[in-house]
Amino acid sequence: MRQLIHLWQRFSGRERLLAGVAGAILVLAVLRYGVVDPYRAYVQRLQERIEREADRVSQMRERKDSAPDLARYVTDLRQQFTTLEARFIPETTPALATAQLQERLQTLAGQSGLELVSAQVMKEQPLGDYRKALVQVTLRGELPALANFLAGIEYGDWLLSVSSLEMRSASGRRSRARRRRARRRTTAQANKSLNITLTVGGVMRQADAS
Repeated sequence: MRQLIHLWQRFSGRERLLAGVAGAILVLAVLRYGVVDPYRAYVQRLQERIEREADRVSQMRERKDSAPDLARYVTDLRQQFTTLEARFIPETTPALATAQLQERLQTLAGQSGLELVSAQVMKEQPLGDYRKALVQVTLRGELPALANFLAGIEYGDWLLSVSSLEMRSASGRRSRARRRRARRRTTAQANKSLNITLTVGGVMRQADAS
């Protein structure tokens, strides 16, 4: 360890900067191909599953009166979907749903150790007979905190999904003075903080028929 520190101290400021940039590129590449891409594939599969289940329920509702032999299957499917629907966002209007979703994401970010930089409401999307509320958030923090945040989304009470996720080193937007101070740190410390932008969506519950 002392040899590494001694070797680092022998580098010039320019060499340290180049080493830091190279290390940041390597870390971001590992994050993208080892974490982001696999998670995007998982989210895509989850979203497709929700869409398939919603389509199946709609089709079975249309057939139940003309197909008595499928009544038991419809009942089982309804029970399954009722369990799924209980995890939808407990609001029936876009404004209330996105407000609840923003509050949930802010709570998860705080519990995970992430800083919520900004939140933006996106236009809701149709999903069969339902609608999907979307919120885009920008967070700042470390990779373990992001993992906790994503776990909170996946295993929480609400059925949420991440439709987009981007990460970049937080050092990219530092001022010159902050960059000069950052050069004095080790490469691991400089690459520790990340800016994360992701879009989180959740299906809204239907309004009760009047």
